[in-house]
Amino acid sequence: MRALSVTVIFAFFLVGCVNPINLHTGEQYYRGGIQNAKQDKWFNARMAYGRAWANADIGKASASTTATYAYEYGRASGAICDWKESERGLLKAFELDEKANGPVHMSLYELARMYRAQGIDGKAGEYFVKTDKAMKVVNAKERDPIGYADFLKEYAQNSNSLGKISEVNRLTKLEAKLRKTHPGMMRNGDRTPYGQYCDQKSLTKR
Repeated sequence: MRALSVTVIFAFFLVGCVNPINLHTGEQYYRGGIQNAKQDKWFNARMAYGRAWANADIGKASASTTATYAYEYGRASGAICDWKESERGLLKAFELDEKANGPVHMSLYELARMYRAQGIDGKAGEYFVKTDKAMKVVNAKERDPIGYADFLKEYAQNSNSLGKISEVNRLTKLEAKLRKTHPGMMRNGDRTPYGQYCDQKSLTKR
């Protein structure tokens, strides 16, 4: 009986150690993904983000942390043209952010851009509309006016592809007004190079 008790206690000890170890490992993989992305090694970055996501799931990380890893996994997958995995990661990020009552505009925007990169303009249009609504919730026009102007430009381009001329005119006017009001201001954040690294098929190829 004592041997059984010791085994059970040891098992509980191991289980208790799983969470912090996996959380730390996930963070390390995430940092590795960032470094690879900065070097345009997007396949490597996708692998690292995927491992970060897996460790977050095992370690029962917070929804916001797991959403971040899934989001970056989705972006990196889109850069190398793995569209199915890109969609999976970005949708998961949106799901988790929504569940945590956090901002969802970033994952929605990336979904819009990801679909547009594939030429699926109708689906992209749906997500541009959703993104615009979500951006208004976080007051993006005031917090990041040039970033919002860039969004409006892409939104207008997609609307033009769909033949929605009145919408194009409205979006273009608002974009021009923002750029005139904030001359010289730069946008925050990096743009995902969707579809620009489709040749990266291994860990060593750039």
